[in-house]
Amino acid sequence: TEHGESLSRLWRHDGALTPGMIAERVRWQVDGWLNRHHGEPIQRPTAGIVVLRLVPDEVGPDNGTQHGFWGGRGVDDRISRALARVQGMLGPGAVVTAACAGGRGPAEQIRLIPWGDARDTADRRDVATTAPWPGHIPPPAPAVVPPQPIVVSVLDKEGAPVGVTGRGLVTAPPVKLNDLDITGWAGPWPVDERWWDPPAHRRRARFQVATADGRAYLVSIERGHWFIEAAYD
Repeated sequence: TEHGESLSRLWRHDGALTPGMIAERVRWQVDGWLNRHHGEPIQRPTAGIVVLRLVPDEVGPDNGTQHGFWGGRGVDDRISRALARVQGMLGPGAVVTAACAGGRGPAEQIRLIPWGDARDTADRRDVATTAPWPGHIPPPAPAVVPPQPIVVSVLDKEGAPVGVTGRGLVTAPPVKLNDLDITGWAGPWPVDERWWDPPAHRRRARFQVATADGRAYLVSIERGHWFIEAAYD
């Protein structure tokens, strides 16, 4: 801008960006910048825009994608344009899709990718999901993973907290999840992660538990504290 303010964005798109699509993205990006509210991390400009640069950061090979007979891709194309517009106003991370990834826990097995970014190829996905992950939970996979693990209590029949020994053995059968009776359980699946890196070292054990209300959960214990990591449908 005339006052030296600047805004830069890196766009990634898994497909062909036509001149019209580029122009729309620029318009949405500028509109989102001009209409930001006070207090947001990126402040709206205080002067007019005097320089606009479009720099190709990386290009990919032509994969032979062909548009429909009338030039577009119908509903899919309109959806892509709408999501790209939301990204232009709120930022690339505002619209994401889920992709399979390797990992032991449910939160590690899904990776969120900004809309339009190239996804992993099938070969890379197969390697990530079929590689050995000691301590991973057997199928079926949980249906709901909260943004952050939920703190809970798991008690034995005496009302004492259940623990897991250094050998991976449960100290007593779990009978209560908070105030709910536990009707069935499996585990523990102990995990000792990054033992070679003291700051990142984690030891925990996971259990599958079913409760009297007909629900099932994936719970874990770490440093003596219990958490719900996921819920089964």
